[in-house]
Amino acid sequence: MTTARSSRVLVLNNYALDAVWEEVRRGDKPAHHLFGVDRFAAAGYEVRFVPRETRRVLAGLNYLLARGGVPLGDLEHQVAALRLHEGDLLYCASGDRSGLLNLLRGLGWLRIPVVTVVHHPPNPGRLARWRAPVVRRLLRGADALPTLSRAVADAVNACARLPAGAPPKARALPWGPDGRFYGMPSADNPGVGVLAAGRTGRDFVTFGRGAARAGGAPATILCLAADVQPAFAEFTAGAVEVRTPPAGDAFTYPQMMAALRGARALAVPLFDDPSNLAGLTSVVDALALGKPLVVTRHPLLDLDVEALGIGRSIAPGDIDGWAEAIAWFHAHPEESLRMGRAARRLVDEGFNSDAFAAGILDIFARLAAGRPAFDP
Repeated sequence: MTTARSSRVLVLNNYALDAVWEEVRRGDKPAHHLFGVDRFAAAGYEVRFVPRETRRVLAGLNYLLARGGVPLGDLEHQVAALRLHEGDLLYCASGDRSGLLNLLRGLGWLRIPVVTVVHHPPNPGRLARWRAPVVRRLLRGADALPTLSRAVADAVNACARLPAGAPPKARALPWGPDGRFYGMPSADNPGVGVLAAGRTGRDFVTFGRGAARAGGAPATILCLAADVQPAFAEFTAGAVEVRTPPAGDAFTYPQMMAALRGARALAVPLFDDPSNLAGLTSVVDALALGKPLVVTRHPLLDLDVEALGIGRSIAPGDIDGWAEAIAWFHAHPEESLRMGRAARRLVDEGFNSDAFAAGILDIFARLAAGRPAFDP
């Protein structure tokens, strides 16, 4: 896909995407963590990462607005974008970075389109009723709000309260993995044990307690040192191993890859929290590695692993369910291989980072042509 002329995209995110791009170029991180930005140049776009600026007044205002439940996002970052005066489009890869920009766009004070990837439902919590008019205005101001979940897209469109017949502001755009980074999985080595890794929203205690009841089937947890709890003592004396990063505050992909490749199945144990999408990064890691999945059922995760034949789903907090699933994978290496092959086929047949980038670029092209981002 190409554009009629070279256009400049100003990119914002809640972590430094320019640094991530360097990691991707070195082969240290898969490209899906760039949310399509790595594909923009080939489509005729020039990428400009908006630098973070520190301004004491704006930082204080950020704090006050957040305490008051006003979701305008990081004002320092958004004001830095406005100061550039050199973009044709604003792309926010994280939904908490565009509230002010959406507001200005809706008021007609910002002339370039704003496209924001929304990860979580837009108006959760006790103050939802009081925030609703502000949230509605912010959502309506954006030109496009692609989401990583159908339920989040539904929540965005419901909160926006668009007129009948109007095109939706949000639509789910599946966020698949960069299969090239992982290479092709082994055709005949099923691996050993069930491994759980991740950071946000992980219920490692329920997983560990289940693993302790799995009849000696091996299980591993990769987590931050800060995530280790006294409750871990209940299961670390048995077949469950807990590993924390050798240095720094998080595992890097090079530090994790041997463990991920060596596992028979990858687990994504989650808390029952419908207000936050969690676990998706671990899910796509498993698909690209050709590993079956054991996942806590979560309303914001779209993949039905059992219907797709790529794993097992567990109810939130179900210790016995985890025990049974971990023991089953330990006892069924050939079935595990078949599930893993089915998982990788999803990636090779279109559930991947190239498809996500193409979806974002299609939104850009539609907006440039004066069309709505999504058909009604």
